[in-house]
Amino acid sequence: MMKALGLGVLTGVLVATVAASLVFALTDRPAAPAGARAAFLREPSGQAAAPHRSQDPTPEKADFAGRVTGSGALVALSVREGRAVGYFCDGRREVWMSGGARDNRVTLTAPEGGKALMTADLDEDGATGNLVFGEDAFRFTAPVVERPSGLYRATEQVRGASVVGGWIVLPNGRQVGAVSFGGVEQPAPRLVPGRNVRIDDVTLEPEPVDAFMEELTHG
Repeated sequence: MMKALGLGVLTGVLVATVAASLVFALTDRPAAPAGARAAFLREPSGQAAAPHRSQDPTPEKADFAGRVTGSGALVALSVREGRAVGYFCDGRREVWMSGGARDNRVTLTAPEGGKALMTADLDEDGATGNLVFGEDAFRFTAPVVERPSGLYRATEQVRGASVVGGWIVLPNGRQVGAVSFGGVEQPAPRLVPGRNVRIDDVTLEPEPVDAFMEELTHG
C-alpha cells in the first residue's frame, strides 16, 4: 500500500514538472521586435501577407525618414518589393535617387548626370547610411515612419517646362522641400499632406511614394 502511494506521488511530481517546463518554454520566448511589422506587406484587410518567397530579409514595404548628420538637410527612403527610391533635400539643393533593395541593404543612384549615390543598411529601427552628392559626403540616420510622415512628390508641366516638387515630412512636424522649375530650384511651400500646394501661379498635387514608385524605378 505504501509502495503504491509512493509511486503515485512520484508520478504526480513528474507530470507537474513536465507541465511547468512546457509553460516556461512557451512564455519565455523573446518578443518580436516592434519594427518587424515592416517585413510584411499589409493587405487591405489589415492582415499581414506571407513573407517574400525568396526569403530575403529585406522589408517588402517600409518607409524611412530622418536627419543628415551635421546638416540641416533631411533624407527619405522608401522600399517596395525589392525596389527603392530616395530623396535628399536641404531646401536649396535636392536630388532624387532610385535603385534596388536586397539583403537589408539599398544602393541608389541619381538619374544619369545626377552625380549622387546613396547606400544604407536596414533593420527594425530604421536605415543608416551614406550619401555622396556632388563633391559632398554625408551620413544619415532615418527611423521607420508611417504616413502622413515620409516622402511626397508632385509633377506638372507649365508652359513647356517641367515642374517637380519634393517634400520630406518627419513625425515631429519638421519638413523640408524644394521645387524645380525647369531645372531651377527654390524652397517649396509648406506641405499639408492631402492638400494641394500653390507656388507662384502653379498648383501642385503632392502624392505619397506609392503613387510614383514605378515611375522612378521604371516599373
